[in-house]
Order: sequence, then structure tokens, then C-alpha cells
Amino acid sequence: MRIHKFAGLVCAFALTAGAAPVTFTFTGSGGTLGGSSPFGDTRTYTNGSNTVTASSFSLPGNLSGNFTTAQLNWYNTLGLAVCDQSEGAGCDDPLHQIDNSGEYEFVLFKFNSTVDPVSIVINPFNVWDKDVTYWVGNNSANLSTLTLATLGMGARMDDDDNPVTLNTNPRTVLLGGGLGNALLIGARLSGNGADNNIDRFKIESLTVNTTAAPEPATFGLMGAALVGLGLLRRRIRVS
Repeated sequence: MRIHKFAGLVCAFALTAGAAPVTFTFTGSGGTLGGSSPFGDTRTYTNGSNTVTASSFSLPGNLSGNFTTAQLNWYNTLGLAVCDQSEGAGCDDPLHQIDNSGEYEFVLFKFNSTVDPVSIVINPFNVWDKDVTYWVGNNSANLSTLTLATLGMGARMDDDDNPVTLNTNPRTVLLGGGLGNALLIGARLSGNGADNNIDRFKIESLTVNTTAAPEPATFGLMGAALVGLGLLRRRIRVS
């Protein structure tokens, strides 16, 4: 029994040693442009061997039907935001933010590996509420072929209804964990006790934990531990 526990600890140590936090910052660079312009454009960001591609979508006010491609805008000091098709390309303040006024707007982040999202920093332009809904999971389909019901990713809400937060300050939103290759971020959906405040913000940065392979030094430690495990088993058999 103790031997099995020891082996489990060795494996857990190897996996933990391979994980590393990575932050993508969206204020200092517009990323590498791709996709279709203006609606359906993408921006790809790289940090070391990790990449994330951001795109944007919207749903009508009744949250029905498939997601529709939107324009992903970049603002040097505040980060990523969205203009949906009803607002028009290059929409102006305050429509150029991720919001739940009229249509609901979303940013989809897709990673080149499985990650555990940790937090995002959101930043409003002018005084707005900053409630967030987000989904974590695996996504390989074109979002324009999916509805909220067929999204297949776990939804979670971060509630920031305290009136004190109706200000121009950025917020760090702690994401509740979960593994996947995709993260979908939007303003808070209607229902579920949502307040009547309009939520608006841009996305300044995103931090995730990666599940990288263990480094060579980690393999060495794991190998030494397994050798010790073998000797321990042999001693038990002899005695």
C-alpha cells in the first residue's frame, strides 16, 4: 500500500513540475492578424512555445440561434474588444467594448495545447459594470455552427454586482479552473439573478497554467525515485 502511494507521489510530482504559468498581454501588440476582415478576423499571440488565437462572436439579445462572427478590435492601452455586425465595423465608444447591450458579445481564445485558465484582467473605457460569464473546455468546431446549448463547454459566472465597482478601474477576474484548449469570455448573460447594469470592458491580459512535458531534470529525479522504489520492493521480498 505504501509502495503504491509512493509511486503516485512520484507521478504527481512529475506532472506538477511540468506545469507553468503563462501570461498573454494584449495591450502592447496587436498580434498576428488572420481570418476574414472585418467580421471573422483573428489575432494570434505567442509566449515562448505557447500560442493563443483570439476571435470574436455575438448572439442576439434573446440568446437564440448560432453564434455570429464579429470584428475583433485591438486598442493599444486597453486590449481586445468587439464590434458586432449590428454595430458595424469600427464602431465607436461605448459600443466598441465587449458588452451585453443589444447583442451579447464574446471573445474566443483557442490555445495550441491544453491549459488551465487562471485569470483575466478586464478594463472598461469610461464607467461601466464589469460582470463576466466564461466557458472552459475543448472546442474544435466552427463557433458559427454552434448555439449556447450545443457549445459543449462548462459555463461559469463571475458576479461583480457591488455598485462600488461601477468605475473606470481594471479588474482581475479569477477563473475557476478547468482544463481545455479553449476559453470563451463574454459579459454577464441575462437571468440567474443578473442586475440591470450594462457590462462593458476590454480584455487586457490572460494568464493560464500550461501542462508542459516534464523537463529533463524532472525525468532524472523521477528515474532515481523509481530505482529507489525497485530497491524497496526487493528488500521487502528478501525479508
